[in-house]
Amino acid sequence: MRITRELKQSIKKGMHVDYTQVRFKLPHLPRRWPKCFATITGFATTGEIWSATRNKRADTKLKTFLKKLGVKIYRITGYSVKNPAHAEDGWLAPLAFDDACDIGLLFKQDAIYYVIDDALFVSYCDQRRKLIPMGTFISRVDQTKKTKPSKRLTSS
Repeated sequence: MRITRELKQSIKKGMHVDYTQVRFKLPHLPRRWPKCFATITGFATTGEIWSATRNKRADTKLKTFLKKLGVKIYRITGYSVKNPAHAEDGWLAPLAFDDACDIGLLFKQDAIYYVIDDALFVSYCDQRRKLIPMGTFISRVDQTKKTKPSKRLTSS
């Protein structure tokens, strides 16, 4: 995995290094990928530990919130390369960048991942929000029998 200069600088300034290790699993790929989308979770933010019940409740609230906005959502799970047992279920949602960050803040998230035409970015949700390049999204999606991530991302 490629770590960009901007990402290295952000880590030096305090961004959690685990953000660089993310990989994604999707139970089902969208037939047509949105041009831009966010991955947002409702799970405990970096540095906090919540019970499984609290995480599940926050995830359900986030799902309900996104559905009320009328956006088509897909389940996505982000996990750490260094610790595959640490995984967070979240939602892939076609949202504008600032809206995604605002929703992240609302759900107590430190950061979100954002994708534009297969370019993967990480960003803080707060006033430090800025698209920090991380390479390609599809290169971080695990291939399974059900999902074929080599499928090209296309605009909807």
